[in-house]
Amino acid sequence: MAVCFPFPSKKTFNLLEFPMSQKSAQSNPFTDFISQSDFSKLFENFKTMPFELKDFLETQRKNAQALTEAQEVAFENIQTIAQRQTEILRQMVEDHSNLARELLTEGTPEEKISKNADAFKTAYERTVKSMKELSDIIKESNDEASEIINKRVSATLTEIKSALAKTTSSKKKAA
Repeated sequence: MAVCFPFPSKKTFNLLEFPMSQKSAQSNPFTDFISQSDFSKLFENFKTMPFELKDFLETQRKNAQALTEAQEVAFENIQTIAQRQTEILRQMVEDHSNLARELLTEGTPEEKISKNADAFKTAYERTVKSMKELSDIIKESNDEASEIINKRVSATLTEIKSALAKTTSSKKKAA
């Protein structure tokens, strides 16, 4: 796949077709390192794998499944939080509209202040209650997603331990 960049002249420039000079290709430290290193020597002592590849792949599949499940739980809870925030906002707008309507009604300033103090108190208490509710939803969401991840991490560590024990015991039998 070619990577092309547009230039102001409306022509495109293909990185794969760009000629590299011999000098820049020869002085690349990465290619120098790769060409001078024999990576097969790193793995000479590993004649066999310390675990079964099938078991390793199954563990990774379970890890991916747990992450997917945790993401689904988090996403569902984000939707719940967004819906609840919308309800709270709607209620706040309604409360403030009622307060503004009360301010415009006939009456003495003392009567208006008295009515509005009660309305402000009610709106404030409702807002605090709603924020606590949102906080609880978020906490439950985090707890639920964390529990899924924690169980999987624990299971993964148990699987690794048993795989290494199985390999160790099979090496002892072979010796």
